[in-house]
Amino acid sequence: AASDVIKEQIISDKPCMIARIGTSELPVILRYTKIIKRHQYPGAKSLSYIMKNDQPFWWDGQVVSGLIYNAGFFPKENDSFDRFGKRMIEDIKHIDILGSWIADEYQVIHLLNNPIIINLPDLEPYYHEHPWSEALVGKTVLVIHPFTESIQRQYEKRQLLFPDPRVLPDFNLKTLKAVQSIAGNPCGFNTWFEALDWMVEQINQTPFDVAIIGAGAYGLPLAAHVKRLGKKAVHLGGATQILFGIRGKRWDEMPFFQKLYNEHWVRPLPSEVPTDHQRVEGGCYW
Repeated sequence: AASDVIKEQIISDKPCMIARIGTSELPVILRYTKIIKRHQYPGAKSLSYIMKNDQPFWWDGQVVSGLIYNAGFFPKENDSFDRFGKRMIEDIKHIDILGSWIADEYQVIHLLNNPIIINLPDLEPYYHEHPWSEALVGKTVLVIHPFTESIQRQYEKRQLLFPDPRVLPDFNLKTLKAVQSIAGNPCGFNTWFEALDWMVEQINQTPFDVAIIGAGAYGLPLAAHVKRLGKKAVHLGGATQILFGIRGKRWDEMPFFQKLYNEHWVRPLPSEVPTDHQRVEGGCYW
């Protein structure tokens, strides 16, 4: 089962990167591959586009708006998008297990390094009879996410959150508050890359065994960095909050989660709700 495959990676003594590619990031990676694609003769890209055989080969609002509002990228400049695309193509090569869920992933799979491919929900331990997260017992786990205060509070009552206590076992929890630049919020950094570098530096200074990451567009590059450090990264994305019993609009209407929720689950704290949060997929995390 997929959960066992993840558990094997967590238990083994090798570094690993278990990740997903977000719906805001994938179109940007695809567009970047079109922009840098070399053609045999001048004008080939234009002709191919006019004949509707190919995607546009420039940055446009439709491709980048999701990256900016839903995933927190800034500033809105073509050079920055190029740099992001290049970085993502480098980082996805480090994925060992890919949680797959977007039809267009087939267009980038050749850029990866032959990862094990599982269905995206299989990354989430509470779906499994044998949750992979039980392998976290006794480890030092660094959770990188904007809701650090809620996560710490909820972890204190971890035994009350899930019917199966193995989903959230006893480990040494550390947290790093991810930079919250979604919905165009100012975050104290001039560029997304500066914010990423700051988080990388925090990770470098923190002793841990496994990182669990939900941090918008920062998540996948941070997971790749963790693997380069010789450690283990699970880039869970938005579902990270569910692992700690934190409700969100995205899950409220789903029968599975309606059954999972109980009186010990909470909404994110008011201090964790950014300005204009409704611009992020209708406020899906709050």
